[in-house]
Amino acid sequence: MESKYSESFYIKNLFNKIKVDEIMMKKFIFIHEDDRFSLVEEKLREFNIRHLPVIDDNNKLVGIITQRDLYRIQSPRHLEDDTWYYDQKSLDSHILKYVMTKDPCAINPQDPAAKAVLLMAERKYGCLPVVKKDRTLCGIVTRHDILKIAAQILRE
Repeated sequence: MESKYSESFYIKNLFNKIKVDEIMMKKFIFIHEDDRFSLVEEKLREFNIRHLPVIDDNNKLVGIITQRDLYRIQSPRHLEDDTWYYDQKSLDSHILKYVMTKDPCAINPQDPAAKAVLLMAERKYGCLPVVKKDRTLCGIVTRHDILKIAAQILRE
């Protein structure tokens, strides 16, 4: 017996039923708006990530800084041993709260995953911070998280 609904209907339905809090990373790396700027590079490198939500003293989301932002501010130097190097002193001449993207677009944990997918696709975002109604940071959703859930749906 053939279904009267198309496959795209089912996929849309699934992405609308799945909540952001089911796919977001609940253990995530962030940075404080008053941290030294070289800490951005350290965290991106150490944790092999590309996005850092920026919080204030009350754990409220106030900004985001990305690997692309870091490259724009200062390109790394390529050393003879094939490693990359950032001059920490030069990085620290920048003040994070002045170079981050302020008040980034964020999503609520109870929003449907479809909303995250559409926002990221339409605005070319690599991630969306996840915040409670009071803007307290509680997670992050990346393109990789979206791809993982899409792959899981395709396997089922």
